[in-house]
Amino acid sequence: MTIESILSVNRIIAASQLKDIEIAEKSLCSAIILMNAKLSELMHLQKVKKPLFIHIDLLKGLKNDKDGIASLKSMIHPTGIVTTKGNLIEAAKKEGLLTIQRIFLIDTNSLKTAIQNIKDNRPDAIEVMPGIAPSIVKTLKQELDIPIILAGLISTKEVMLQAFDAGAEAVSLSNQLLWSETPKVGIKTI
Repeated sequence: MTIESILSVNRIIAASQLKDIEIAEKSLCSAIILMNAKLSELMHLQKVKKPLFIHIDLLKGLKNDKDGIASLKSMIHPTGIVTTKGNLIEAAKKEGLLTIQRIFLIDTNSLKTAIQNIKDNRPDAIEVMPGIAPSIVKTLKQELDIPIILAGLISTKEVMLQAFDAGAEAVSLSNQLLWSETPKVGIKTI
């Protein structure tokens, strides 16, 4: 399984809390990013039918290191992880998990640093925050050859469509009303 194959189903990724995971599963989204969970709660989670990415930086009860990643894979069996940390990208790749590196862009310096970190870490995709800044997609595409997911503060269909028009391969959003949208189904070629 690849990020591209996941996004070929739908370019919407549900950013879900554990309590809303059933709603996300029933929606038309292509994958689920699980936010703010506890490891003890995940131990009781029924098998999720859609690709499941765990936001490891927001997971409580598990150390953020290579042993924690190995334990997560053996106990929970997610499709992949989301993280801001390069060492966790490397550890997850060694475990055969897909990786999404989350970056926060606040100024030119953070953009330059993020591009270098992504080149060093080689995640399967990047999640760019805030998602309401689609103009940055063109700059990122000039420097990187991996799928770009915009996330954060995308609350309307119009803003979501602007992200796609700017060249983003996907959006990650918590607005449940948008989880079943099917805009421009399929991933754009990079």
